[in-house]
Amino acid sequence: MKVIVDEAGEIIAKATDDHTLIGGHHRLSLAASLGKRLFWRDTGEPVKLDLFFKHHGSPQHGSSLRHTA
Repeated sequence: MKVIVDEAGEIIAKATDDHTLIGGHHRLSLAASLGKRLFWRDTGEPVKLDLFFKHHGSPQHGSSLRHTA
């Protein structure tokens, strides 16, 4: 398990070794929206937030909505 911390060392979220988020979804989203820099606690390397915010296999916004007459 890997731990994501902010600049102050406060735990923001937890993820598996393959970067599957297992806790702290809301805190991670909030930190990202505030532009906070996040780090892996074990290595100190910056966390690439795009790893957590990709939507694999999901349809484009609105493409799944169909209007029928």
